[in-house]
Amino acid sequence: MMKTLFYERLEWDSMQLDLQCGQIGFRDISPNINQYELANNVIKIIAENKDADFITVKLPGDFPIVLDYLLKNSARFIDTELIYKFGHTSDVRDEHTVNFFDSFDPDLFIPLADEMIFSRFYMDNKIPRDKARKLWSDSIRNHCMGRADRLAIVYEKGQPVGMASINFKDNKVITLHIVGVLKPFQKHGLGRSLISRITKEYGDKYEIFVETQLLNRSARRLYQRTGFFLDSMRYILHIWL
Repeated sequence: MMKTLFYERLEWDSMQLDLQCGQIGFRDISPNINQYELANNVIKIIAENKDADFITVKLPGDFPIVLDYLLKNSARFIDTELIYKFGHTSDVRDEHTVNFFDSFDPDLFIPLADEMIFSRFYMDNKIPRDKARKLWSDSIRNHCMGRADRLAIVYEKGQPVGMASINFKDNKVITLHIVGVLKPFQKHGLGRSLISRITKEYGDKYEIFVETQLLNRSARRLYQRTGFFLDSMRYILHIWL
């Protein structure tokens, strides 16, 4: 059973939040597993890591019994994370220029940190908002300066106004991480042009995945309109110790 679970210390989160942060992950877990036994093992891992300030659990959506058990044992429900997979090319026209880069000036996109309000760091009111923003601004900076494998940049009248970071997991899968359009330029189809261009560039060579939150309706609409379908879901829980 324990081989299906693992615990890791989140070094980046710990440094950014000035807290000891950990995460419980699930590996190759069968939906037919005994959920009561699984819940007990999660609780056991938590008890073995009391040096953490809080532990994140990203629980696959197949385990409602485990979710109920953890909530009754003081876990805080943060949100439901949705994982979308690209399925088909949409009929969205590329109305805006999109170019690809290995790196890009991060200062242009630091304001996107204020748009990440549906992330688990903003959604948990025990995490100071200024620390959540700093975590995201530093993450955007790092992705723009080389942490991402590629960057897609969308333009409005020659001005870069939106970005998506692209990571190649292997020769078959890519994931999109930071996806956003600067606030003054939202609701003009730039997000659709950005995602559509990425899927046309990579969709026939790779499986493309992107995550968003259940509460982020605009992101869900964007992915659904650009050929993505819901592949799986996870419950996001924070356990403060």
